[in-house]
Amino acid sequence: MRIPTPALLLRLVRPPDPILTRRLPLRDPAQDPGLFGPGSVTWRVMREPLLMLGAGRALLMQAAHPLVAQGAIDHSTYATDPFGRFERTIEWVTVVCFGTTAEATRLSRAISALHRGVRGSLPTEHATAAVAGGRPYSGVDPHLLRWVHASFVDTMLVTHDAMVGGLSERDRDAFVREWNAVGTLMGVPRRLLFTDASGLRAYVQRQVSRGAARPGAGSRRVADTVLRPPLDSRLARPGMDVLAFMAVGLLPTRLRTAYGMAWTPAHSAAHAGLCLWLRMVHHGLPRRLRVSPVHDLASARTAGRWPLREAA
Repeated sequence: MRIPTPALLLRLVRPPDPILTRRLPLRDPAQDPGLFGPGSVTWRVMREPLLMLGAGRALLMQAAHPLVAQGAIDHSTYATDPFGRFERTIEWVTVVCFGTTAEATRLSRAISALHRGVRGSLPTEHATAAVAGGRPYSGVDPHLLRWVHASFVDTMLVTHDAMVGGLSERDRDAFVREWNAVGTLMGVPRRLLFTDASGLRAYVQRQVSRGAARPGAGSRRVADTVLRPPLDSRLARPGMDVLAFMAVGLLPTRLRTAYGMAWTPAHSAAHAGLCLWLRMVHHGLPRRLRVSPVHDLASARTAGRWPLREAA
């Protein structure tokens, strides 16, 4: 796996210039803070463009569960339209974080409705020691929804800690509790949600070490597309390799091994060095590399300064 340069890292998270707010998926001008709002830890964490470097980690964590991976294989366009699938996921994250309550609710309910049609069973060739072949899966299974939710929230915290830093344990606890609102919208029962970051971490670690989150053949099939999606141009390959390198470096060691990913001490040292460099230079970066334009648009909306002409 090729080790990226710092300059290439920053080029990947640099938003287009100029930013036109009509390109952003927020449409409701209501002066509503949404699920979180300006004072939330979520807005402080999710406004960081650097978090894009960890997006692949969330997908790899989720696909580590053989039943989640099988649902993607059987019902998702991840293989035929990986970039479209990724863009729709980013749109959902953007809307639930920074949209109005109505926008977040509407989009989440639409996705949940699609999940109701996701059903199937795990082929024998994709079975693992923890999940037997023939086991049924459902897109509304509360325990699968819990894993998808937890692995995403965990990834955002892990990525922020690695590349930005500065969160206290109190901040992490607040972030986890704030995201319970999203978990509820997506169908996770309240009894399966988390009250603090340590509880979330313990659950994720337990699933990885002795639970169901152990990659099988189906998981590795999904991971191959996540890490090396088909590209129309060779010029895009270096950028995808950077995203893959940063995502793989953020994975728990046990999962990297189970996925069969080549990762040497040199890779570990380079990844740690790049993350340290990002944390050190973060405060000196241009604002556009520290604050997403969607955060500014949401801030303007909640302050009653919605830029109607640009957003039309």
